Amino acid sequence: MPRIAVFGCGYWAAFQVAAWQARGAQVVAVWNRTRAKAEVFAERFSIPRVFDTPEELHDWGDFDIADIIVDAPAHEALTLLSVARGKAVICQKPMAPTWEACQRMVDACAQAGVWFAVHENFRYQPPTLAFLDAVRSGLIGRVLHASLSMRSPDLAIMEKQPALKTMPHMVLRDMGPHIFDVARAAFGEMVSLYAAPIHSYREAGIEVPDAALCTLRAKSGAVVSCQLVHAWNDRFMAQGEKGQIVLDHDNLLRLQTQDGEQVVDAKTWDVLPYIPQEDWQLHGGHVMSSIPNCLDALLQAYAAGRPAPTSGEDNLRTMRLVFAAIESFDTGKAVAIE
Repeated sequence: MPRIAVFGCGYWAAFQVAAWQARGAQVVAVWNRTRAKAEVFAERFSIPRVFDTPEELHDWGDFDIADIIVDAPAHEALTLLSVARGKAVICQKPMAPTWEACQRMVDACAQAGVWFAVHENFRYQPPTLAFLDAVRSGLIGRVLHASLSMRSPDLAIMEKQPALKTMPHMVLRDMGPHIFDVARAAFGEMVSLYAAPIHSYREAGIEVPDAALCTLRAKSGAVVSCQLVHAWNDRFMAQGEKGQIVLDHDNLLRLQTQDGEQVVDAKTWDVLPYIPQEDWQLHGGHVMSSIPNCLDALLQAYAAGRPAPTSGEDNLRTMRLVFAAIESFDTGKAVAIE
């Protein structure tokens, strides 16, 4: 098992470290901007070493993977520091706040031969995996149109992560990487995108868009609606030439073809005892179970010496859609994806 150094002790870091340890990985060191918080975090998870600066942690250097779980503006500098020391990198989503920073991170890792992955976990939710398998089976033929709906940050989530309340283009920066990554995993690369913002919580003092509707066209010709909203009925739907796939809110997947209907219960996750009940209920078991599932996929790729499914290079294409959606927000026009 690789030895993990963690950079950042925020809200999601606790779930990620617990998942690492549940998989038998050694989390051997931690750094946080505030040392006192890092010391509390290290005691909670029995992490043996706390460092004052990222440079000191790298000078010590007895680890294999830098797991970067700080806020996005710090991702590039920490990634480039790890690249300079030849350490593999796992970076939390979104990769970086700008397209140029994302490119620099991917290019630096490629030029140095450093293994680089993004912790983009929503494609690893058990119901999403079942939907992806059904689409890829080819049983509904060529996909004509599809709809993906995900929960956008509501007031309960923003209370846990208050920075979301003022983040420019919040819903796209926070949830855009998730929904666009699933869209790409299901339907391939996209050639155009149009995005419309929604302000649901202005009366609560939230001045940034907290929901969004996006329409994408895939290279295959499929039209894909990506909805980041607070309530929905069907989570995912794909209509093909030979049938339809529907994943509903209860995580039942229905595959309908001329041969009849198959129903699969996609609620297959186990309760994870290391997740506090409050957070389990807030986000749902499908979200929380995606964290260890993602780490399993990253560990397998790292051990085999191959790029992860959510490698930096792959995630760069997801982030291209995020920044195209932001551009569409600002201009009110559809954006071509080069």
